Amino acid sequence: MIIIFIGLSIIFYYLLKKDYIKNIYLKTIFKCLMVSLLVASILEVTIFNFRHYESLMFKGTNDLIHYNLSEGIECTDVCRIVDKENAYIEIYNIDKKMDNLYLDFKSNDLLFMDYEVAFTDEANKLYVTSEERHYVSDILSSHYIKINPSGRVGNLKINILNSNGNFKIDKIMINKEVPLLINNLRLIMVLLFIFLIFLINPKNNLYNLKHDFKKSSLITLVIIGILSGILCFSTLLNSKSYNDTQTSQYSQYKNLAKSLSKGKFYLDLKVSDKLLDLDNPYDTNYRDIILRRYKDYYWDYSYYNGKYYSYFGIVPCLLTYLPCHLITHSDLPNYLAMSIGLIFLISVSFYFMKQILTKYFPKASYMWYVILSIFFLVSSGLITFAGEPTFYNMPIVYGLSFSLLGLSFWLKATMKDLDSKYLGLGSLCMALVAGCRPQLLLGSFFAIPLFWDYVFKKRELFSKKSIKETFWLCFPYIIVASLLMYYNYSRFGSIFDFGANYNLTTNDMTKRGFRFDRIFTGLYYFLLAPGQIILKFPFIKALPEELVLSGVSTFEPLNISYVGVTIYESMYGGFLFINLICILGLFFYKFKKQINNKELFSLCFIAVISSLLIIIADTEMAGILPRYLADFGWLLSLSTVIVILSLLKNKKLSLEIKKLLITFIVISIVYNLLTFFLHKDTFSNYSILGYIYYQIYYLFMFWL
Repeated sequence: MIIIFIGLSIIFYYLLKKDYIKNIYLKTIFKCLMVSLLVASILEVTIFNFRHYESLMFKGTNDLIHYNLSEGIECTDVCRIVDKENAYIEIYNIDKKMDNLYLDFKSNDLLFMDYEVAFTDEANKLYVTSEERHYVSDILSSHYIKINPSGRVGNLKINILNSNGNFKIDKIMINKEVPLLINNLRLIMVLLFIFLIFLINPKNNLYNLKHDFKKSSLITLVIIGILSGILCFSTLLNSKSYNDTQTSQYSQYKNLAKSLSKGKFYLDLKVSDKLLDLDNPYDTNYRDIILRRYKDYYWDYSYYNGKYYSYFGIVPCLLTYLPCHLITHSDLPNYLAMSIGLIFLISVSFYFMKQILTKYFPKASYMWYVILSIFFLVSSGLITFAGEPTFYNMPIVYGLSFSLLGLSFWLKATMKDLDSKYLGLGSLCMALVAGCRPQLLLGSFFAIPLFWDYVFKKRELFSKKSIKETFWLCFPYIIVASLLMYYNYSRFGSIFDFGANYNLTTNDMTKRGFRFDRIFTGLYYFLLAPGQIILKFPFIKALPEELVLSGVSTFEPLNISYVGVTIYESMYGGFLFINLICILGLFFYKFKKQINNKELFSLCFIAVISSLLIIIADTEMAGILPRYLADFGWLLSLSTVIVILSLLKNKKLSLEIKKLLITFIVISIVYNLLTFFLHKDTFSNYSILGYIYYQIYYLFMFWL
């Protein structure tokens, strides 16, 4: 691969030198690609392989053939772990300078092993234990461990924490030369990263390319296709991690589709006598003492008057699960429904950004259109959806998609004269949001600035001469609202009750109430809480850490003074910590002069206020969960995009400021991408997924 990279760079250099490439934009792309090929090749054979050159100086290579096995390891022809608490390999009286350790364990299958290295040396008579390490039989770089003792090593101990199968100890060596390991995947990833960095450099002339969407539609479709392919592949990789065999909660939409096909709104699930006998079935701790979770009752389903219901929005089920069940008489896998949702969201986001630029920033660069579209997508929670393709994220994905599509149609309807067709389509999409994720209905308030002049100045809405336009703006809301009210009333006897309070979950939500003190906790953890950055892939850490006690997941307590019930899961940082550039959007009013458009300024105002209201609503109604960042993140991202485009509209904006904006956008995108790998524990039990994860792990952790 190195030879191919160098060969391609020579060819590109020749083509550029002889001036065979005439198009100025194509010439810029070829220059960036040529330099990227050379830089990636040089980095691979130097920096990323510095352990090889270092090991050439090691002396005293030894094969440690005499070792002792603890009682926790049982060996005949092969070895197996019989006691994880007492499984280790120990080597005494090495008495040598040790620079690295080489392990070679054989297995009939792909072997994954977690272990710790401990040793004694001239400064430590007792064992010094390292951090946890990961051995993968088919990844050679995982076999070498750099050791940094104080003087000569006395004894060596390898504590085996976990192994996915039996193994045979083939070799244990010290001071073995590390081979020159050319990682083709790393070569390609580094090439792409450097190439993209060169492309988005504000100095290059690609930024002179205006966003002519007719001429650039093919490029945009290719970008959408690439993003959709990557995200759907990621979703497919995680598909086994969220199957219905874990807990029945993941099959709610499948059960709802079956019930709807029979004309019923309740679910065909048997209610146990024990659950029927409980005075308060929503008392979690008492319920779990009397009943067995996942066996005597269905976890996280709504339970009301002796029947089970799904409290999640019905629209995603109607669009995906129900048609599949009616046509094929089989269940639609969650990951396929999520893949459809992701493609929908990606396409709609690019379409939405197109409408923003077309209406308010017609002279903006096409490069900024692509960059801001990707930033908007990523910061809105796209990576979380791909990393966790569970049905829990389905209502948010579809609700967000319909919100953006509805806004896009409304923007298109107001480009010139009011267009009734797009008014109706926009209102229909915005109304459908209520059947996905009711919190996102706040996006309908964007109608105020968008249609203000048409109502009060032009009199083209809500007037005698605008009956048609007014009808199409309001009618979809009336129809969808009527259907949802009927759906709610049929189930829970109230037109406004979606049933979320009746779910059998971590707390009694029927008595959760509104607590003023919770608001500050929500604002802090959703917006401001700093994530933990570490020097170990994926370089970020979720807080608080998840614990598993008696087979049930729980979390370390939050460091708060609130006395009462607060529901939370591991977060990887507040939204503004992850997307620091969105501080521009939060403090949009500081850029009123640059925005210089009352309608745009009002859009920012509504976006920020709505995001704060959603944070409060989520905190009070449900708790602090990472997927809820997507409920409001898109609103702060929208405000940020408007501020950035308004700043860029100023031709006097310095190159340094543009570079600073690009830098913070890249940091935000990279941080969000890394959060995908925080889901490692959900797929590490599947060999192919674990292999891919550790390939990427050692791609980054080249210094190990």
